[in-house]
Amino acid sequence: MPSSSINTLDLGDSTRNGAAALLAGVLESAMDAIITVDEQQRIVMYNHAAEQVFGWSRQEVLLQPLEKLMPQRFRADHAQNVERYGNTGVTSRRMGGRRVIYGLRRNGEEFPLDASISVLHTAEGKLFTTIVRDITELDRLQREQADNDARLRESQRRLQAAQRLARIGYWQIDLDTNLMWWCDQACDVLGVERSLLDASYEGLLRLIHPGDRQAFATERDAAVRAGLPLDAEFRVITDSGEERWIHLLGWIEGEGEGEGTQARRRTGLIREITNRKRSEGVIARSLELLNHTGALAKVGGWEVVMESMATYCSDEIFRIHELDPSAGVTLEGLLGFYAPEVHPVIRAAVDAAIRHATPWDLDLPLVTAKGRRTWVRTQGQAILQDGKLVRLFGVLQDITEIKATEAALRMSNHELEAFSYSVSHDLRSPLNSINGFSHLLARKVKGTLDADAKHYLARIQAGTRQMGQLIEGLLALAEVSRTLLGNELVDLSTMARAILDDWQVREPGRHVVVHIEKGLQTRGDARLIRVGMDNLLENAWKFSSQKALAEITVGQKPAADGRLAFFVSDNGTGFDMAYANKLFTPFQRLHGVTEFSGMGIGLATVSRVITRHGGRLWAEAAPGRGATFFFTLPGGVAAAGGGASQLQPGPSPSPQA
Repeated sequence: MPSSSINTLDLGDSTRNGAAALLAGVLESAMDAIITVDEQQRIVMYNHAAEQVFGWSRQEVLLQPLEKLMPQRFRADHAQNVERYGNTGVTSRRMGGRRVIYGLRRNGEEFPLDASISVLHTAEGKLFTTIVRDITELDRLQREQADNDARLRESQRRLQAAQRLARIGYWQIDLDTNLMWWCDQACDVLGVERSLLDASYEGLLRLIHPGDRQAFATERDAAVRAGLPLDAEFRVITDSGEERWIHLLGWIEGEGEGEGTQARRRTGLIREITNRKRSEGVIARSLELLNHTGALAKVGGWEVVMESMATYCSDEIFRIHELDPSAGVTLEGLLGFYAPEVHPVIRAAVDAAIRHATPWDLDLPLVTAKGRRTWVRTQGQAILQDGKLVRLFGVLQDITEIKATEAALRMSNHELEAFSYSVSHDLRSPLNSINGFSHLLARKVKGTLDADAKHYLARIQAGTRQMGQLIEGLLALAEVSRTLLGNELVDLSTMARAILDDWQVREPGRHVVVHIEKGLQTRGDARLIRVGMDNLLENAWKFSSQKALAEITVGQKPAADGRLAFFVSDNGTGFDMAYANKLFTPFQRLHGVTEFSGMGIGLATVSRVITRHGGRLWAEAAPGRGATFFFTLPGGVAAAGGGASQLQPGPSPSPQA
């Protein structure tokens, strides 16, 4: 700094030199940056602290414009502001005020600063001295504090909102005076006006439902004596007379207090749980109903959590296995109850569910804990979450009685079929006699009968023919049920072609367009499958007879369940699907005898053939738009040129014997 910038007393050169040295030492040792500029805003003094703050050395900034230490955006107005400040007559002022000002470091970094400026009049002119303090850390702390304050206010707002939504309040009690303090939300939870609330323990007791009051008081007193937390649920009666369920939590307040201490103050939470209690009641009633229903239906449920392999079972599962409900069970333990001969079957099913999420539905024998052999229907499926197996869930039904009934029914059906076969066979002889003698009589009295007698005789002959057809149908139906199944490769394409060729020979006057897919093959009993195909193709031929250009198609498509489905379709009369449940019942007809001949036994025979092979049979049709009959056979083989369109199979009606 020039000597003219320092005012000193006239104490002699040595004294002045000492004062100047002292002043220079003070400036150099100052912790704040001190910068002096002349009226041209050139830096004439720059202390060590300034070097540390701005990063520029003294040699780099002396006689340089002060703007060198300012960000670009502040430089335009700086000179005018300093000049205006110098003309005000004020010798010093704090810069910035509420507006943050910034300096510029040598590395180009801007930083916030706090600055004081003073002006000194010398013989050479005005000198402006600025004391600068880097407030980067202070600014950061202030911003952090502001952010913390904002977050705290937001947390308080959210907490209050959460209290309102969750209906949670705070309370406190002084055990010496029994005085209680409740927050506003706690009053709302209790359903009382704060101005009317008796802020004492006795006041709380008066709010509690008479039926819960004594239990709460006993529980609370025990917790106080033992110095333990309080966790209680009870009902209260609000000012409006409403009954509410309340959950009250309380804990000891104060440092160093815990179990066994006689703390004199407690703090806690209070919240309304009316909806939860109502839901619990509904769930409890539902579980009770479910248990009763499961017991009546002999159906139990089970679940396995795959992560821990923890297994949970309903009461009926224990009853089915004749186990003590208190006994622990595991998935492996449950699988061990199945009869030894079916262990590979159930284990393969469970393994497929675990590996590939494949459900199972099986009827299997089971040996109970008491050694009793029963039958169960076991169903299970995998529960996936984000593609990962998390649980196995299933049901088990005791079907021992059902199996016994099925066995008895099979025996009864077998006996009935044998009876039907025997009766039908035995009726042939007298029917043949009636038919034969009626024809002999017709020849003997030929030319002597009047019109009525001829009509009566014709009716007798027609009746015997119709009855003969019925007997043949019954015998065919019984034969399907009685015969032993073979297992051979069957060429359905060749079979269908032969059957339709026979029909063409019988009715050479009809023109029918036939489409038969090549390579249709399956395995099964060739004779019975021929019976089924005969009836299906006869149906198609018969019910398309009123079409000028009839069309019959035999092919194969994949069904929705992945199995191959064969089909026989025609463009004939069709039928209303509302009556589809009658299709496969013996002697049921959807068209009049005058429209189409037949006894209504053919489709029942087809159904029995398919069912005996373990397949499914269903139909799709519309009036005037033809009909398609689909059937699956377990031994079906994909045809080389099979269609790729997808079928949606309808329900498979059960044939009635």
